Amino acid sequence: MVILRPHQWSPKGVASLEPAALRAIRENDDNLCVVASAGAGKTEFLAQKADFLLSTGLCRSPRRILAISFKSDAARNLRERVKERCGPALSSRFDSLTFDAFSKGLIDRFGSLVPEPYTPSPDYEIAFPKYRDWRHFLERHGYRHLSEKALEQAVARCALPVADLDSKNAEWKEVLNRFWGECYQDERSTRLTFPMINRLANYVLSHDPRLIAGLRATYPFVFMDEFQDTTYGQYDLLNQLFLGSEARVTAVGDNKQRIMVWAGAMPDAFTTFAADFNAKQHTLLSNWRSHPELVEIQHAIAVTLEHGSAKPEAMRAKAVDGEVCAIWAYADKESECEGVAEWIADSVYANDMAPQECAILVRNQPEKLEAELKPAFDRLGLRFRNVARMPEGARIAIQDILAEEFTLCIMAMIRLSVMQRAPNDWHFITGRLSAIRGLDQDNDVDQSTLQEQLGDKLKWLRSYIATNPASEASCTELTQSIVEFIGEPELRATVPAYRRDRDYVRVRNGFLSLLKESAEGQPTWESVVQSIDGVNQVPLMSVHKSKGLEFHTVIFFGLDSKTWWSFEPEDSEEMRAFFVAFTRAMQRAFFTSCSDRGTKILYVDDLLGGVGVMRTDGPEARAAEENKSTVALHVYDSGIRAEIDRPDQQQC
Repeated sequence: MVILRPHQWSPKGVASLEPAALRAIRENDDNLCVVASAGAGKTEFLAQKADFLLSTGLCRSPRRILAISFKSDAARNLRERVKERCGPALSSRFDSLTFDAFSKGLIDRFGSLVPEPYTPSPDYEIAFPKYRDWRHFLERHGYRHLSEKALEQAVARCALPVADLDSKNAEWKEVLNRFWGECYQDERSTRLTFPMINRLANYVLSHDPRLIAGLRATYPFVFMDEFQDTTYGQYDLLNQLFLGSEARVTAVGDNKQRIMVWAGAMPDAFTTFAADFNAKQHTLLSNWRSHPELVEIQHAIAVTLEHGSAKPEAMRAKAVDGEVCAIWAYADKESECEGVAEWIADSVYANDMAPQECAILVRNQPEKLEAELKPAFDRLGLRFRNVARMPEGARIAIQDILAEEFTLCIMAMIRLSVMQRAPNDWHFITGRLSAIRGLDQDNDVDQSTLQEQLGDKLKWLRSYIATNPASEASCTELTQSIVEFIGEPELRATVPAYRRDRDYVRVRNGFLSLLKESAEGQPTWESVVQSIDGVNQVPLMSVHKSKGLEFHTVIFFGLDSKTWWSFEPEDSEEMRAFFVAFTRAMQRAFFTSCSDRGTKILYVDDLLGGVGVMRTDGPEARAAEENKSTVALHVYDSGIRAEIDRPDQQQC
């Protein structure tokens, strides 16, 4: 493979990059802070920087690049983008993980080296405590005066061993000792939260410098995405591994999108990193997501969060007519849900967007809004999906199931079996099978044999699908057959998170639950695939789950004083969450304000009014006589049009 000189390198797969991005890509003598606001193209920037380092030999084999993201789908997207830009050979030296996966991988490999009494059992259980679990612990042990949130944050922030905690915190030392002790009661199955796993990773590294030396030798370059949401424990791990080393760390993010302080994120991660790592700052000034009118409104919000914030240059063209932003006012929840559902149906019918291109966001508890919206959506024949929900029988949310490597491989095979053309899936699965089986993608003999085997398997799958309608039994049999073809032991060996039986079974069972749920009532396997892929379904999620995503249109429910009961103007977590919700939109962003839910937030109304965003009466559901008994909604999937019957309102 030809190694390029740095001056010979140019961006791949894109027409151009802004000058600030090019400077940050070529700057590798220092640690970097890259300020990248919403829509700045962080994934593309990191992928191009990875290509620069690998193609020029600055990261020479066998050394690797470590990229840490905060969401599994973001880590997957970055990994796939790097593969597109670099090719399979170079991208095989790019490790893209979430912080949780990275910490967990250390414990899965080196957990036995954690000093007693914190040595976890090999088959430890990952726990996700709810509010009531923290409260029950405090009540059982007589700490009713302490808050659930304080306990949760103390567990995340306290370095191990607890015995070393400052004596001024005698009560908290006692509380934390009891908490860790309770989690270790079952010697065969320790119960650990991800923040606890992070602290165990810190602890084991502090006791074995060989591990630090090995990781430093492996990773001379480190990328940190969404760095503004780094927790104290995660930052401690970063410090322990790379501070003072020859590794070059690039931290990318935006303080205006820091919305995880409530979950233990540092309030000043960038400032602390810049000081500790002596990092240089670069600022990306392009917005590739939103058109100029939306960017103008976003900037008005941005300067309340960060005075002197530079205004991004909008790189996307406006592609819709009419209103692009408003606060829709409603008197009650029923008219709010009915009006919004009707508006979405009309927009889909007018070919403005497909259902999956319109996201409904809510500050928290999307399951409550799900119940309120369902009657209105059912009446119109529309579907929506709460991606934070766990399918029945699963212990993993839909959004996380869809990001799993297991799901990606199985669904690529199923799509190739039911779709007439699926070139992206063919490219993906041949690449993954080559990696799983250790085949050289540049070896014509290896690839010819693989493609012949894959073709034979797809013939069998097509025959099976043609003679077996979608059902619980056929979903199970189909999945098992594909897993056997891929090679279950080999798949698990190439995905570190699948090496423990408990973790792999959780993912596999989660996928099967989703597949079976998606098959219910579906006439064809093609419609099952569309159901899993979210085609013709309006996604519903919390603001926090929407981070890193983008949609043609965003409708944010609940801009009122009750939903935002702790709202404070200017530089606050709530204002940042509002900014994040707004910046998911490419073409339109609307906010609903319902009197049933609370009074309006005057500060936000005045702020948006200053840039032309008005509070107006929200769209209303049409009277029954205005509807025909059946309305054809044109819904798109890969160029295919389907019709949804909308029952007459009088029949509902």
